Amino acid sequence: MRRIKLFFKKRKQQIDIGEVELHKRVLVGNVKKLITVLAIGLSLFQLGTAVFGIYETAVVHRAVHLAVVLFLFFIIYPGKKKTTHEKLWFRIDMLIATASLIVVGYVVFFYDNIAERIGNLEPLTQIDLIIGLLMIIFVLEATRRSNKVFFVMMLFAIVYMIWGPYFPGMFAHPGISAERLLYLLAYSTEGIFGTGLSVSSTYLYLFILFGIFLGKTGVTDFFMEFALSIVGKFKGGSAKACIIGSSLMGMVTGSSIGNAVAVGAFTIPLMKKTGFKSHVAGAVEAISSCGGQMMPPVMGAAAFIMAEMTGIPYGKIALAAVIPAAIYYINIFSVVHFEASKSGLQGMTKDELPKFKEVVLSSWHLTIPIFVLVYLLMFAGFTATKAGAAAIFSCIIVTYIRKGKRFNFKDFLEACEKGAYSAVEIAVLCAGIGIIISSITLTGLGMRFSTIAMALTGQQLIPILIMAMVASIILGMGMPTPVVYLLMAMFAAPAIVKMGVPMLSAHLFVFYYAILSGLTPPVCMVSIVSAGIAQANWLQTGITSTRFALAAFIIPFMWIFGPELLMEGAPLDIASSFIFACIGSISIAACVQGWFITKANIFERIMLFAAGMLMVYSGLLSDMTGLLLLIVVLISQYRKRTKTSEVYKVEVDM
Repeated sequence: MRRIKLFFKKRKQQIDIGEVELHKRVLVGNVKKLITVLAIGLSLFQLGTAVFGIYETAVVHRAVHLAVVLFLFFIIYPGKKKTTHEKLWFRIDMLIATASLIVVGYVVFFYDNIAERIGNLEPLTQIDLIIGLLMIIFVLEATRRSNKVFFVMMLFAIVYMIWGPYFPGMFAHPGISAERLLYLLAYSTEGIFGTGLSVSSTYLYLFILFGIFLGKTGVTDFFMEFALSIVGKFKGGSAKACIIGSSLMGMVTGSSIGNAVAVGAFTIPLMKKTGFKSHVAGAVEAISSCGGQMMPPVMGAAAFIMAEMTGIPYGKIALAAVIPAAIYYINIFSVVHFEASKSGLQGMTKDELPKFKEVVLSSWHLTIPIFVLVYLLMFAGFTATKAGAAAIFSCIIVTYIRKGKRFNFKDFLEACEKGAYSAVEIAVLCAGIGIIISSITLTGLGMRFSTIAMALTGQQLIPILIMAMVASIILGMGMPTPVVYLLMAMFAAPAIVKMGVPMLSAHLFVFYYAILSGLTPPVCMVSIVSAGIAQANWLQTGITSTRFALAAFIIPFMWIFGPELLMEGAPLDIASSFIFACIGSISIAACVQGWFITKANIFERIMLFAAGMLMVYSGLLSDMTGLLLLIVVLISQYRKRTKTSEVYKVEVDM
C-alpha cells in the first residue's frame, strides 16, 4: 500500500491541471496579487449569495458576476497567443479588462435608473446605448478567445436578428431594430443576462467550487485506493480501478476534463505500468471521465439546468439518469476486461495493493460531503445553490474528524482562487449563449426549426433523432457540456418532443450526446487531455475512445423507445429492461474487442452485435431473440476454447 501511495504522490507532483490548460498567461508580481484577490472575492461573493440570496435584482447579481469574470478572463487568457510583443499585448489586455469592468459595472450601479426609464417607455440615453454596445463587443471578444466556432455562431445570431427579412423562406422574420436589440441583449434577461448567465452565476459556479473543495480534502486519493483495493487484483485491475475512480469523482466534479486530469494523473501511468498500451490507457481514462457527467447527483450541473428549463423536478431527473449511467459503466468495464483478456494482462499483486479495510477506516469520512449534497437535494428540499454551499462547508468540517491533513485558512483561500480560475471560461460562454438563445426566441426560430426538421425528415422519428445526435456531437466539440445542452434544449429537444417523445427522454437524449462529443475526433478534448497525460497520439486515442464507447452511442436511442431505462413503468419491467440492457452492452463490448471467451471471428462478432442491439432494445421478443443469439456465440466460443486447450495439451504431451 505504501508503494501505491508513493506512486500517487509522485504523479501528483508531476501532473497538474495547468499542464493541459492551453494559452494561459503566467502572472507574477502585483498583477498576480490583484487577480488572486479578485478570484477569491468572486468565490466569496458566490458563496455568500448562495446562502443569503441573490444580490439585489437578478440582472444586478449577474452583472457583478460577469464584471469580475470578464476582468479575470481578459488578464488570464491573452488576446494574441503567440507574439514577440508580450508586454504590449499585456498592456492592451489590461486596458480591455479595465474597460470591461467599468462597462459592466455601469449596469451594476445604474440598473435601477435604466429600468425606470424603460418602465416609463423612455428611450435609452446615448450613454446607455454606448455601454450596451461595448458590453456586447467585450462578450464577443471573450468568446473569440475561448472558442472561435462559438464566436462565429454569436456573430451569425446578431446578423440574423437584425437582417431577418433578407433570409430565405421559413428562416425569414421581420427583423429587430438596432436600438431595441441593444436593450434586449445588454439590459434584459432576454440576452447576455439571460438563462446562461443565470446558470453560471448560481449553481454552476457553486458545483465547480464544490469539486475543487472536495479535491482539497484528499478524496481523489481515497477513491483511487478504494477502487484498487476492490478490483486491482483482477484481470486488467488498474484500468477497472480507473473506471470506478472516475465514476466516483465524476459524481461530484461534473467536468470531464477536470476528471481526466485529477484521476488520470494517477491511473494512466498505473495502467501503462501494468501492461496497457499508451493510447488504450488514455482512451480508458477518457471514456471513464466522460461518463462522470452522466452520474447523479451533479451531472455536470445539467440536471439543475434541465429542471429549470423543463419544470421536471430535479429528483426525477437524477433518478432517471441512474440506469443509463450504470449501463455505460458496465459496458466500459466489459470493454476493459476483454481488452485485458486478449492482451494477456493480469491483475496487480497483493503486495502492490492497498488493503480495503485500512482504506475505508482511514478515509471514509471524506465522502460525507457527497451524502450531504444528495440528502439536501433529494430529501431536505434545499435549492441547488444552498445545498452546494452546505456541501462546500462540509468539506472543511470533515477534515477535522480524523488526524492528518486538515483544511486551514490557506487551503480555503486556495480553493476559492482555483474555483474562480476553473469557472471563468465557462462563465464567458454562458454569457455568450444568451445572445444565441435570443436569436432563437426573439425571432421564433425555435418553433420554426421544429417544423423545418419535421419537414426534412418526413415526420419520421429516427431521422430526427439522428439529426439531433449529430448536431449535439458537432456543437459539443470543444465546448462545455452545459453550454451545448442549453443550445440543444432550445433547438433539437422541442422537435423530438413534437414527435411524441416524453420531454425528459428528449432532453436526456441531447444531453448524453453533448457529453460524448468529448471523445469523438477531430475536436475530442477529453481524449486529447488523456492522450497528453499518456504521452500517446491524440487521434489514435480519440478513435480508440469512440470505438470503446460504441454502446454508449446506441443506448440513448433505446430509452426513446423503451422508457423503462429511465425508471418509467412497473418495477418488474424496469428491472427486466435494465438486466437485458446490461447483458446487451456486454455483448456489444465483446463485438468491439473481438473477444468473448476467446478470440471471436467475423461471424461471431456480427452475432454479438446483433444480440446486443436486440437486448438493449426493450421488448420480450427482442430480448429473448438476443439472448438466444448470445447463447449460440457462447457455445461456439466454449467449443473453440476447448479445442484450443486440447491441441495445446497434445503438444505438451508430445
